[in-house]
Amino acid sequence: MASDVILTALLLWLMPALLSAGVVKRQAEDEQDLEDQPCRTYTLNGLLHLDCANRGLKDLPDDLDYSAQVLLLSNNNFRTFPPQLQNFSRVETLDLSRNYLSHTIPNYLQDWDTLQTLNLSNNLYDTWISNGRKYSIRNLDLSKNKINAIDDRSFTTMPNLHFLDLSENRINDLPPGVFSEAHNLDSLILSRNYFSDVPAFQSPSLRSLHLSSCQIANLNVDSLIGMGSLVEIDLSINQLEEIPDNLASYTLQELNLSYNSINSLTDSSFSSLPHLAVLDLRGNEFRDVWSTSHFSSNPFLREVYVKGNRWSCEGFSVNLLLTYEFLTKEPSKIVDRESLICYTPSNVTQLSWQQAYIRTWHPVEVSTPSFTTIALMVGVIIGIVITSCVCRGLVAVTSEPSRPPPETTQLNLNGSAGQPRVESVILRVPLREDLPPTYDEALLMPRLNSSFHSLPDFVDEEEPRNYRRSRSIGDLTEHRPRLGDRRSMRRPIEIHTRIAIDE
Repeated sequence: MASDVILTALLLWLMPALLSAGVVKRQAEDEQDLEDQPCRTYTLNGLLHLDCANRGLKDLPDDLDYSAQVLLLSNNNFRTFPPQLQNFSRVETLDLSRNYLSHTIPNYLQDWDTLQTLNLSNNLYDTWISNGRKYSIRNLDLSKNKINAIDDRSFTTMPNLHFLDLSENRINDLPPGVFSEAHNLDSLILSRNYFSDVPAFQSPSLRSLHLSSCQIANLNVDSLIGMGSLVEIDLSINQLEEIPDNLASYTLQELNLSYNSINSLTDSSFSSLPHLAVLDLRGNEFRDVWSTSHFSSNPFLREVYVKGNRWSCEGFSVNLLLTYEFLTKEPSKIVDRESLICYTPSNVTQLSWQQAYIRTWHPVEVSTPSFTTIALMVGVIIGIVITSCVCRGLVAVTSEPSRPPPETTQLNLNGSAGQPRVESVILRVPLREDLPPTYDEALLMPRLNSSFHSLPDFVDEEEPRNYRRSRSIGDLTEHRPRLGDRRSMRRPIEIHTRIAIDE
């Protein structure tokens, strides 16, 4: 039992090593098979493929399936076209890229009526010269060679040519009539060459032209005149500093001028491009905001790209608002709306053109108050009025009753009372009807203006004349008969009665 467990553990431990050994052996067998059979055949998308790519071949092996429709011979060591190719008759695609070819196309390829695509990229071609034979090639790739000269009859023998790639070569000029007889040429790629000007050639059918990364510094007014069907041109990543006025093309719809050094536009920049629909001006050196009049001749303009320009919103410019509305109004023409921002001056940095216009040059615009604001103001006023009324009522209820002013009675010696006179009285000591004031209360009471001893003396008729007494206030107010017409000649006196109320 223990021996079985040990044997099982040993097998588990050796299993990865055995598996890796099996994989290595299988890979070695596959490599041996590849050496024995460098080309393999398979069917893909209904087409029979013969794949001999990446084998380092100098010649094609024998016993190939010559009925193949797709022939892959890339990344080998062919220096000429393999002679075995003439045994094929149904080839639609021939890939001979990444080899060492430098000779013209062999004559027997003219018999391949089905040939559609020929890939000769990444070889050693330095010129391209026609041999006078006609070919049915539709797509031709000559990119990544060293071509610096092209015969003006090079493509006249390819009447079906539809796509041509000449990018990453050393071309600095093209003959004017090099494509004049290529009546089906639709797309031409000339990127990464050495043009200083936009090549002015004639093509009756060309619709798409790519000239990016060519160090182009000049764009002439008549550069596009000979391309009567041109719809799209790519001039990005060049050294253009201006767009010539009245650049003419009555068919151009897409113009890519991105990543150049253009810094200004005029009303005539696009005036001769009536069908312009897509304009790419990213990564240039624009500072001043454009005027909408620059696009008055482009009614079909629908897409504008401006990212990568450092706009200056210095000073008053109505273009900030008008151009912003022109580009953003639905349907919006600007694709990268977030790029419409100001970089200078500092007070509007990172503001949109619209915000810079409104906040900087119209800061005191009065907006009409909304209904909510008006209602809030009315409510505040009503609350203040009600609060004021309530406070006044509370103060009236809790306040002390008004005190009547003291009266000053003028008494005449004949007992008649004079007119009352109001006088302010400070009440200090409360009067008590039943008891006289205490000594302390008497000290607090104000003194009379006149003493009772200063009152006139009156002698009753019944009393002896030699006897006098001072009368009290009660006696003064009591009517007594007088003898004869004797009247007192003394002035009436004022007695101030002061009443003190305990507060």
